[in-house]
Amino acid sequence: MRTLLRLVILVGAISHATVNAQAPGQSPLGAQVDFSGIYSTDFVGQPRFVTEPDVYPFTEEAERTFNAFDPLVTAANQVDDCATVPVPAILWSTDPVQIVQDNESVVFRFEEANVTRLIPVDGTPPGADQPHTELGYSVGDWEGDVLTIETTHLTDGFIHRGYPISRDARITERYWRESGENDLRMELLVDDPANYTEPVILGWRWVWSPDEQILPWECISLGPRGSEPPDIDELTRMLEEL
Repeated sequence: MRTLLRLVILVGAISHATVNAQAPGQSPLGAQVDFSGIYSTDFVGQPRFVTEPDVYPFTEEAERTFNAFDPLVTAANQVDDCATVPVPAILWSTDPVQIVQDNESVVFRFEEANVTRLIPVDGTPPGADQPHTELGYSVGDWEGDVLTIETTHLTDGFIHRGYPISRDARITERYWRESGENDLRMELLVDDPANYTEPVILGWRWVWSPDEQILPWECISLGPRGSEPPDIDELTRMLEEL
């Protein structure tokens, strides 16, 4: 966990795990293109290549939610330091992400919060009793060289930065490479009538980073912001358990 490194270094040493990225162009049998490898979404000195609406088409309720959003109180990791990061918020992570691909699935392994998404590409729809979870139910499909992922059965949450999303939302991700590039382009379409009067489209670029590392997200919960921190003996015990 990048934000935890300073704390861990003060008490001891942190281990690093290096994940080797597969070179682009080595497609598994039957796949249109292979996106396997490690990508970074935020390089120092470079823009993040993010596009989003100038004005979000809020419903009245969504505008109230947005105006009331306080990142120091509302964000899940302010309640629990070890809280997972849900879809689609995890897609905005500035930590590296690794993609592993085969004929049956695409796996997204995010460094942040150890979030792993296993996306089958067999087109199987969710069952009638499919539960709503923070990662939702995702299914992928190839449209030529474009990977499309559709996700439903999410929990109430946020797209990012206070922009709400409801449990009835349907989000569609599209991933592709421009000709001659190894970077991965991504478009996110959010269809959520409870919060937006029309579908919201966002986009950004993941930068091909074969020399990047996926660090272990070794997390301890120190409780909600403002709560009484553990004493030094308890903190030492918690760190020894990592």
